[in-house]
Amino acid sequence: MKKIISLLVVNLLFSSLVYTQEQHRAAKILEHLKNPSNEYILAVSHRGDWRYAPENSLQAIQRCIDLGVDIIELDFRLTKDGHLIAMHDETVNRTTNGNGNVDELTLDQIRKFRLKNAAGVKHSRQQVPTLEEVMMMVKGKVMVNLDKTESRWVKEAYEVLKRTGTIDHAIFKGNDDFDVMREKYGSLMDRIIYMPKLWSENKDVRSYREKFETTINPFYYETLFDNTEVETFKMIKDLKKDNDGFLAIALWDELCAGKTDELAMLEGPEKAWGWLVEKGATAVMTDRPDELLKYLEQKGLRNE
Repeated sequence: MKKIISLLVVNLLFSSLVYTQEQHRAAKILEHLKNPSNEYILAVSHRGDWRYAPENSLQAIQRCIDLGVDIIELDFRLTKDGHLIAMHDETVNRTTNGNGNVDELTLDQIRKFRLKNAAGVKHSRQQVPTLEEVMMMVKGKVMVNLDKTESRWVKEAYEVLKRTGTIDHAIFKGNDDFDVMREKYGSLMDRIIYMPKLWSENKDVRSYREKFETTINPFYYETLFDNTEVETFKMIKDLKKDNDGFLAIALWDELCAGKTDELAMLEGPEKAWGWLVEKGATAVMTDRPDELLKYLEQKGLRNE
């Protein structure tokens, strides 16, 4: 009897330890964000692992958690009745078996739809999740890169994060000037994790960054460049000098000078992800999270 009780105690202690470690993983990821390093490259999955499950779905998110992804990039839009849901497009047409604009549909209406998979198959059992459901799923385990909320639904998203106790789990981002964001959101800009986008389309990208540096001083930037001659690429040296992180977007050619996931699959990861890391990327966004993680681990680029 004593042996059985001892085994039960050991199992409970082990389960508790695993749970505690899992629940603290998001805090570790945030520390890596705040202290970017070329020894630990953050893996960011685009719309969840959408090759495995419908994009922006809870299953696609759980897959990322299981793989060991650090940050999941997800898209959110506001319904007619004021709920933020995980949805990339303005309409539900492409990703569900329903039709209509998100802002013209209520949450209850959208709940009746089912998500399609990447091949467009309409018979998934999965519903469109809300931001609240997403944050409760990821709580303690992984961080979320909030897309489509920029300049529009920061306040609404913040309220959900506050309610779920996940303010420090979410990264807001955008490419509006700081003055625009301050006018819209006031002191809220000091309470969220904000990652400005360095795009060539910015009128004066250096002045744009300087204003952020002298105000909220972000510790990470999303940097887009279609070739190595544009100003945003040249600014990578400034980011490194200031110990700011650089998120590279390896999704399609114009975002990363052609150093894409596709190139990694066709010609080997060194020519794509390896090149981005060599140029200073401390985080990489991918549509191939499993393959990216295996590559980074093989290269010793996931040292805690």
